[in-house]
Amino acid sequence: MKVNINDREEFDYVVKQGYNPLMNSVFIIDHQLRIDIQRELFGRSFLSKGNVKQGNQRFYQWVWQKRGPVRHCEECGTPLNSYSSAFVSHILSRKGYPEMAHDPRNINILCSKHHWQWENDPRSMRIFPKNQETITMLKHEYHFRPRHVSV
Repeated sequence: MKVNINDREEFDYVVKQGYNPLMNSVFIIDHQLRIDIQRELFGRSFLSKGNVKQGNQRFYQWVWQKRGPVRHCEECGTPLNSYSSAFVSHILSRKGYPEMAHDPRNINILCSKHHWQWENDPRSMRIFPKNQETITMLKHEYHFRPRHVSV
């Protein structure tokens, strides 16, 4: 069963009930509302002016905390016992998709080895099929249109 969240009041109610609608796929959040809340929590985006570094750190720490008390690499299962922003890996890159940079659904928790592998050889990874589903969903929701270069 999916639950639609159409305004801030509904979002706040769900959060007060102990849910995390930004990360939980049971909740379908109005797209503009999601963008507004992400900007409120973490800043505008990877490419915006202002203090981007602080916003990114807030985002990484928020994702790390919301993933629960026990964290493991999603590829190999190695325990990740202490926080490092290096363990927070974007599925779609911040540079290529800045509008999705602070969307928690665009994140894997990966050890350093597999973070590097995701950026360089993602098709060889066990998490690739699941991430392809996430990529399709995010691109659809953000109405991503490939950039065409005029010749």
